[in-house]
Amino acid sequence: MRHADPRTRGPRPRHRASTALAGAALALAAALPLAGCSGSGHTASLPDYKIPAEKAREGEAVPEGRTGKSADMRFTVVGFREAMTDVMGTHASMNAKGAFTRVRVLAVNTGRDIQVFDTWRQRLVTTDGATHSPDVNATMIKRQPERLSVGASMRVEFDLWFDVPRGARTRAVRLYGSPPVGATTDPAPAEIKLP
Repeated sequence: MRHADPRTRGPRPRHRASTALAGAALALAAALPLAGCSGSGHTASLPDYKIPAEKAREGEAVPEGRTGKSADMRFTVVGFREAMTDVMGTHASMNAKGAFTRVRVLAVNTGRDIQVFDTWRQRLVTTDGATHSPDVNATMIKRQPERLSVGASMRVEFDLWFDVPRGARTRAVRLYGSPPVGATTDPAPAEIKLP
């Protein structure tokens, strides 16, 4: 019985599989540069996310076009209410020393690294030029964040609570992002005029 000459049998199945894998690898390598172009800046033809709208809360103004940027954090004021006399949560209620002002903020991290939003750095500016820190008790009662890590391309929405002297009127909110990687100084704030 004669054995066939291995040189005349044609490619072995193992070689066919390697050839197919090599072809797939070349196709993948060609596609990878296209997939990595998300940061190329060509966003004009991309669709917008369809995010469900939320109803404003009682007495809340819904300002438009109130946006600013600090470092890699872009802020938009989406709701605003002032002259509230008390705050009520699930476990406590409290009267204001003066009057509460609530600012609803949408924060978007436009950078590639985590931004830390620190509630206690933010300021409310009244028409007399005074600046006011967020109110600790109202923040805790309404269970809003003290510090929040905002990941790359992440967006968050929350309230900032301030207790200002009764009769004071709000001029602006001053919002701070965190320094980007390599920065040696704190970023300039975004000052957004209200109401």
